This record gives sequence, C-alpha cells and structure tokens, in this order.
Amino acid sequence: MSGTRLLVVDDDAIVREAISRMLRADGAGVVAVESGEAALSLLDDSSYDFVILDVGLPGVSGFETLRRLRERSDIPAMMVTAAGSLAERVAGFDLGADDYVPKPVETPELGCRARALLRRSRSAGARAPEELTGPKGVVLRLRSHEAYVDGQLLELTPKEFAVLRLLLDRRGDVVSPDDLPLAIWGYETFGSRNFVEAHISRLRSKLAKAGADDVVGTIRGVGYVVR
Repeated sequence: MSGTRLLVVDDDAIVREAISRMLRADGAGVVAVESGEAALSLLDDSSYDFVILDVGLPGVSGFETLRRLRERSDIPAMMVTAAGSLAERVAGFDLGADDYVPKPVETPELGCRARALLRRSRSAGARAPEELTGPKGVVLRLRSHEAYVDGQLLELTPKEFAVLRLLLDRRGDVVSPDDLPLAIWGYETFGSRNFVEAHISRLRSKLAKAGADDVVGTIRGVGYVVR
C-alpha cells in the first residue's frame, strides 16, 4: 500500500494505534482520529484513498459519518464493529460500506481486506465507461452515480446501484447468488442467500415502479441476469 493515504476513525486509542501501526508498516500514510466530526472535517479538506471507520463512535456515529461521506465521495470505506449483526451489516452496506471487520480486530486480515478493496477500486476506476445502458430505458451514469429509467431518476442505495451495475456489466451472463456478494462486498455470501435476495427484491421493486419491470431476470437454481 505504498503511497496510499488512509484515514482511520476509532474512539478506542488501542485499536486506533494497532490498525495505524499495521498500515504504516505496509507502506501507507495514515492519519488517525477519534470522532466522526474530525473525520468529516479532514475528508472535506484533504484527499484520502481509503477510510476505516468504527461503527460505535460517540457523537456522530459511524453510520451517520458514512452517510454524510457518501453524499460527496465514493472512496472505499471499511467498517469496524463490535456487534456485527446481520441487520447492522445490511444497514451499513445500504449506506455504502464496502466491507466489515469485526472486533477484536485481527490486523493481518484487516490489511488483506484493505489491499483487496484498493485493488478493486483502482481497477474499476481505470476501465469504467461513462454510462451503462439496459433494457426498458435503464441508464446508469457512473461518474455521478445516478440511475434512470426513461429519464426518471431512481433512488437507489449505493449497493443497489452496484448490483445493477454488475448485472449490466455482465449483460447476458447469469450471475450466481454467491458471485454477487463476492463481487460487490468482497467475500462469499454470509448468513444465507436471503441477504442477496433482499437486495435484488428491493432493486426490482424500484425498477418496476419506474416502468422497468422484469429487467432483472431469475434463472431458477442458477442466478440473476439482465438480457
């Protein structure tokens, strides 16, 4: 991670220092702060490649910090959490989290996950087109992170947008319920396939309300496809 600028946000000084020390040893430039307010101020004034964000921050929570961050930036964001329930992870992913690491933090694993997220982010940015188009007037504007159906703006969460983008990127190919979370969240399906099905269901509902029903098809026992 040589030359990478990372922001670590955690109110636990021991965790904050352990993560920072590991990342610096890997060649990254690290700034560490203890609050969401401080993080948002730094992210406004400086350029970072990655943020590692504790969920349980005092004052402005990690979720609220992430929500505000996603209003103006799509930099990779990894959440660190002591609870890690399925509902909490779904909420964080819907706000735009890219990965989760449970406490107590295993720094070697965190480092591997951080490097993987940075590789995916840089690779995607290097080859990203301006727009992706689909059936029934579906258009994704990738730079502005907006989705439209016949000119009507869809209110998609960051992860719903990412799912639709992946299916359009692989248009005509069937994407399995196990490949989706690996491509979008960076690891295999956790818990059950209900997690993936819930995201697909919400995405289909929003598309249908805009007049683009049946855009995302299901091949029973295989996966999802956009023709």
